[in-house]
Amino acid sequence: MGFIQSFGDKVSSAVHDYGQKARHNVLKGVKVVADNVGQMASSASKVADVAGTIANVASVGAGVAAATGIGAPIAAGLTAVAGAAKGVQAVAGGVGNVATGIQAARMAASAASRGDLKSAVGAGKVALASGKSVRKQIQR
Repeated sequence: MGFIQSFGDKVSSAVHDYGQKARHNVLKGVKVVADNVGQMASSASKVADVAGTIANVASVGAGVAAATGIGAPIAAGLTAVAGAAKGVQAVAGGVGNVATGIQAARMAASAASRGDLKSAVGAGKVALASGKSVRKQIQR
């Protein structure tokens, strides 16, 4: 019985240690994201804008290629590029919405801790709207 008890204690201790390390790393990652959320939202917005421009240009190019008879393969390729760019735009927009929601939630928590309930409610509404927008994008 002593060997099994000792072995069980060692396994339990090792699992606990790894759990604590994982918890520490997750908290560290959350802090990094929270500290840089404004920059992430700005970058995601820029990526979404560029991807939207690429999608628009590729769509127009595909129409011109098809209309002028340059070739169906070129038109198909440009259509594929436009579709991919629209996908990138959607993902970047989602990242931007998530970052905006995180930032608003942090502002709401900060305002609530200061006792400024009006600002906390306003920031909470922004975070809620951002969350609903992200949910709709995921459902699509």
